[in-house]
Parts: sequence; C-alpha cells; structure tokens
Amino acid sequence: MKPKALLDKVGLWSATAAASMALAAGIVPTTAKAVTIPTEVTEQGKEAYKKYCSACHGEEGDGNGPLARSMLPKPRDFTRGAYKFRTTPSGSLPTNEDIFRTISYGVPNSTMIPWDILSEEVRASLIPVLKSFSEAFEYRQPEPPVTVGLEVRPTERTVAEGKKIYEEKLECWKCHGVEGRGDGPSAEEQEDDFGFPIKPFDFTTGKFKGGNSSGDVYLRFTTGLNGTPMPSFAKELTDEQRWYLTHYVMSLIKPEENH
Repeated sequence: MKPKALLDKVGLWSATAAASMALAAGIVPTTAKAVTIPTEVTEQGKEAYKKYCSACHGEEGDGNGPLARSMLPKPRDFTRGAYKFRTTPSGSLPTNEDIFRTISYGVPNSTMIPWDILSEEVRASLIPVLKSFSEAFEYRQPEPPVTVGLEVRPTERTVAEGKKIYEEKLECWKCHGVEGRGDGPSAEEQEDDFGFPIKPFDFTTGKFKGGNSSGDVYLRFTTGLNGTPMPSFAKELTDEQRWYLTHYVMSLIKPEENH
C-alpha cells in the first residue's frame, strides 16, 4: 500500500474510533438549520473533503477512492447527484439539511461512519464541495420535503395490515425475504443504478440506514432510495398504508440477535 493511502486509512480508522466513542457518549449532532452553510466551495471544505472523504469517495467525488475497491456497498458517486437519504420526493436532489444529516449520522450497516467528531462548521463546509461534483445542482433545485403526517398508532391490526402489504400487495419478500432478513429469492440479482451489486436491507438488525425512528422508516417508503432498486411507494400506498408497512417491518427487528 502506498504511504498516502496508508496515511488516509489510518486517519479513517482513528476517526471511526472517535465517532464510536461520540455515539456511545450520546452526542447528538444539530441540524443544518442551526448552522451556516457556505454558498460556495471554501478552502476549509476542500481540505476537509481531501482529508476525511476522498479516500473512499475519490478526489473527484466519483466514488472511486483508493479504499473503495474493498467496499460493498460502494461509496456514493457524487457526480450522479443521486442521494439515497432525503426528505424530498423520489428523483429529487437532497436539501442541505439532508446532506448535513447523513454526514453527521453516517449510514449504519455501511462503511459511512458518523462524522459528528468534526465541528458543525467543518461538516457544513463539506456540503458545497459534495454538490460541486454534480452539474445537477447547477440547474435544478431540490423539491420541497415530503409531508410526514400524524403517525397512525401502532397496534396489532396495523402490523397485520402491514404484513399483508409486505407479503401480498408489494411482495417485498421477494427481495427482503419472508422474515425480512434481506435474503429473498431475488436478493442476489439486485444492482444499483451504477451496475454494482446491492444487498436488500435486513430489517431484523434494527439498524435502519436512514434512521431508526418510525418517521425515518416511513420516509424511506415515501421517498424511495435514489440510485437503488428501492422505489418510492408514495403512489402505490396511501399515507395510512405506509404507516402500516412501517409498523410491520419494525416488528421484524430481532433484538435478541443484535445485542
């Protein structure tokens, strides 16, 4: 391994350990609304990206950094402008708030760690850098965030209704498996929009990539995950049905297997 790559990797490991300690201490990052987002790429942002992000995402933001080869799923290719975790509708660009949240919280069950070890100012400085890699941000604006209505109270009935949707209406089991372990009969065939293999999510882990609250899970069914086979169900399901499905997949969590 070349010295630079080794240095980057050591830095990444150190940051990972520090981030884990921060999470263990219960440190909760603030939101982008509470910090000032630079309107242009700054030297601070460029330096932070080079130091903390380029090893995985590449110096050009194309997801092809020196550590990317051994990663699955692959680091996000920012040149595509396709962000998975958003509050905006399917196909839309993310808001600054969405990007800041992903930087701060990371993506559980992936190599994207929470970067809340960095100051809010540094995290905010990264946002214009990431957006600068895609021309999409030059001629498109993010659509307004979707509305998350009042949650239907979870009951045995809503879980049962969600199960019907999972098994019969949407046939989610074909990818995610009958027990939600990400091992359905079509699981091995799944690829993202860039041709890389992608594994359906294992609901039993309880570590949802876009956040663990019921509202976070509801959002994923509403917005979908851009660049992946996971679509939005905003048209196929009513608001109530998306809550039913949320309650059902959260009932699949197996805490006894994940402690």
